[in-house]
Amino acid sequence: MPLEQKNGANSTEHQQKNNFLHSLFELIKEPMFILLLTATSVYFVTADYNNGIFMLLAIILVVSISLYQESKSRNAIEALSKLTQPKSKVIRNGIVVEIPSEEIVLGDLIQTEEGTFVPADGIIIQSNDFSVNESILTGESLSVSKNEQSENKQVYQGTIVASGLAICQVTAIGSQNTIRKNWKKSRQHRRRKNAITNSN
Repeated sequence: MPLEQKNGANSTEHQQKNNFLHSLFELIKEPMFILLLTATSVYFVTADYNNGIFMLLAIILVVSISLYQESKSRNAIEALSKLTQPKSKVIRNGIVVEIPSEEIVLGDLIQTEEGTFVPADGIIIQSNDFSVNESILTGESLSVSKNEQSENKQVYQGTIVASGLAICQVTAIGSQNTIRKNWKKSRQHRRRKNAITNSN
C-alpha cells in the first residue's frame, strides 16, 4: 500500500461537511457531559425542577462555549494550512526535486532553507548554520539554532526557517504533526474545564 494511502496526505485540511454535527457528537461523548446530562435527568425524574432547569441551562452554556471554541480551533487549523508553501524540496533517489507539499510522505528527506516554512515534522540529519522560528509553537519570538548534534533536533511543520539550510527526515505529516496534536489536546482540555466550571 502506498505511504500516502496508509498515512494520509500531508495536509491539515479538515472535513468541511457536517462540522457542527461532528463537533456536537464529539462533545456529547465527553464523560463530564454525560455526567451533567445524567444529573439533569435525575433532577427532573425526582421532580426537582428548579435544579433540573438550572443544570439544563448549564449544559446549554457548556455546549455553546465548546462549539464556539471548536470553531476557533478549526480556524486555527485553516491558518496552519496557509503556513505550508504549495511545493517543497525533497531528496529522492539522491536528487533534489520539488513536489507538492501534500505529497510528502513519512521517511522522505526534505530540504528546508531560509525564508521557507517547514512542510512537515522531522528530524535534522544534516544542516548548515540552521535556525528556525518556532513562535507558532512556543510563543518565543527568537529563532532557535539546531543541528544534527542538538539535544532537540526536531523540526515542526508550520515553523519558519530563519537562517541556513537543513535536510530532515519526515516523522509526522498532516493531522499527526505536533502543532495539530497540541491544538487537539488544548481543545479537549478546554472542554473538560468548561464542563467542570459550569457544573459547580
